[in-house]
Amino acid sequence: MNRRIRLRVFALGMIMVFVFLVLIIRTFWIQVISYDFYMERNIKTWARSEVLLAKRGTIYDRNHKPLALEASAYNLVVFPQEIEQLKQQSRVADGLHQITGKPLPELNDLISRTKQRQVEVRTEGWLMDYSKLDEFRTLFGKELDYGEWLHFPDYGVGLMKSSKRYYPYNQLAAHVLGYINKEGQAVSGIEGRFNEQLQGVNGKAAFLRDNRGNPIALASRSTTSPIDGKSVTLTIDIEVQRFVDEAMTRVMKQWQPARAMAVVMDPYSMEVLAMSSKPDFNPNRYWDISNIGALTNDTIHFGYEPGSTFKIVTLAAAIEENVFRPDDTFVSGSIKVPGNVIHDVKKDGWGTISYQQGLEKSSNVAFVKLGLEKLGKEKLYNYIDRFGFTHPTGIELSGEAAPLVRFERPSEVATATFGQGSVRVNTLQLAAAYASIANGGKWMQPSILKNDSAPNAQTERQVVSPATAREVTERLEQVILKGTGKPAIIDGYRVAGKTGTAQKPAKRGYKKGNWLISFVGYAPADNPKAVVAIVVDEPDLGGDFTLGGQVAMPAFRSIMLSTLQYMGIKPDPSLLPTNDEGSEPPVKINSKVEAKNTAVVGNYKSKPVKDSVQAIKDRRMHAVVLGKGTQVLEQYPQQGEELYEQQPVYLLTSKEKDIPLPSLAGLSLRDALTICQLLDRKATIIGEGYVVKQEESTAGEQRSVTLYLQAESYRNPQQGSTSSETLAPTKTENK
Repeated sequence: MNRRIRLRVFALGMIMVFVFLVLIIRTFWIQVISYDFYMERNIKTWARSEVLLAKRGTIYDRNHKPLALEASAYNLVVFPQEIEQLKQQSRVADGLHQITGKPLPELNDLISRTKQRQVEVRTEGWLMDYSKLDEFRTLFGKELDYGEWLHFPDYGVGLMKSSKRYYPYNQLAAHVLGYINKEGQAVSGIEGRFNEQLQGVNGKAAFLRDNRGNPIALASRSTTSPIDGKSVTLTIDIEVQRFVDEAMTRVMKQWQPARAMAVVMDPYSMEVLAMSSKPDFNPNRYWDISNIGALTNDTIHFGYEPGSTFKIVTLAAAIEENVFRPDDTFVSGSIKVPGNVIHDVKKDGWGTISYQQGLEKSSNVAFVKLGLEKLGKEKLYNYIDRFGFTHPTGIELSGEAAPLVRFERPSEVATATFGQGSVRVNTLQLAAAYASIANGGKWMQPSILKNDSAPNAQTERQVVSPATAREVTERLEQVILKGTGKPAIIDGYRVAGKTGTAQKPAKRGYKKGNWLISFVGYAPADNPKAVVAIVVDEPDLGGDFTLGGQVAMPAFRSIMLSTLQYMGIKPDPSLLPTNDEGSEPPVKINSKVEAKNTAVVGNYKSKPVKDSVQAIKDRRMHAVVLGKGTQVLEQYPQQGEELYEQQPVYLLTSKEKDIPLPSLAGLSLRDALTICQLLDRKATIIGEGYVVKQEESTAGEQRSVTLYLQAESYRNPQQGSTSSETLAPTKTENK
């Protein structure tokens, strides 16, 4: 009996020894021999990574005003399993529908996906404005903040912290800027063309966590820092852009055209100061449009037969080649060319008239004689090429339409002399051609980027001699004073320009009752500061093309006058009307200046603060004093800028480092960023609208401030005051 027990005990012991031996061998095999293999598998299981997003570069206008910048946003997610456990399906669906506008059936479908732990609510819930957080709190209660995301535990809803592109001027220059869609993709404009430069390079953080998400002690962490995108500075002046937008909005409202386009250029640098294409869109809400065509920049994309504004090419070529003799005469009305009979707008003509009269009356016959008979096909084509109409302008924007010039038959040469038939151009090309005359005969590549942002090797060529350019300007002045351009007269300024009323081509011939109206001009004619091109496609003229003069020229006049005043170009007293008895009443200027009460900023630098504040008050503007000095060191806006009454003028009276940042609550983003720039603070924007809160921080010598914005249009009560104020400082946190 005892022997049997001992055998059993011995057998059991041997089995246990064998098992332990196997375990020891196995452990040795795993821990020593196969260590690398299993460690590699574990690291793959535990490895986590996080993308460190690079900050996208800011797009500035020529005066360093931000046109596109980064702002905080939220991405909406739901947790279907939590929602089911909480039995809040209906409440969550109704609440999210109220906040995002996403259809209820789609929300119910997302919430019902209980096999998934987390579901993204795209696209309505993606990149939502920071101010939406208050709505979520109202409907879903207090959130739990986990750093990178917020959780509403009573409803199974989450908000992932993110950032989005914000355009503080909304639709202004929208086609120039382009936009970033909700997938984070750059679309069109500067955003698309220079996406690689603006977006930077994302970084990456690699670390180890166990299956429960806890960090593994002593595990190494690898981090590759992001490289922020580079900023871009444009030639656009947002104030000039505002003048253009207001004028073109009036054109759209009054004449209901298919599209309307405008360009303002500096003729000496060929820099584009403003570019507008209507209908337009708000890049903050690019999806909120009724017509997909609103996303297209027709200023460079839409090609058309320009009509009489193209006659500047024929005129300049004829003068340069010494075949334009203004006092020579011809018989107006019609002219036969091989394969066609070409008529003036007045089919029976004006009888026998001089070529100067033909220019003033915009006679097609006069230009056929100049271009086809006196210049000839080869010379005319050569000048069309030199003026930039046979190739794209090369501006730093995508989507420019390829021009068309076809000279296969004599009739095509004839119609090209007055901008119809075999010629297709875009508005920017037209503006550049007039700028070439305005600057003394040089064609240069138009640019929308400041050279210090992205150097661009401009092509430059002398199209006509300076003497020819001066004579063309004199002839175009006569068009304004005596001819078809009278509605473009601006009291106090010499204006040169040309009207255009072009028929719209059909499959065969031309459409009846459809017209393209244009006007291109520059001022002051003796020393041009700006070229303005206006093109209006298919305005509702009620079948009466003679109304064309009321479409584009009032818009030109409004934009040009506002721009010249903004630039500080004073009117010539000798050109102002005297209103003597029997004289014609002055032309009414339909401009921003008359539409709203405005004032022009004076020069307050180096002047006593007290005197400057009083001078600003006398001009019905609002002085904001920054600092405690007795003399003005810097000001914003600068001298000559035009403001609405009671808008602020900021006076810097101490060195930036000695001035604490004042409270910015209630200010628009534009005004808040102005103060931050004056006081050398780097600003981070969270939300949209007006400033409701600010948080300062200092890291070394870099002083920063985070501005929290909300869309509600409330203002600082002091902002409307006519008295001056010294803004109160805020607390600063050192880090």
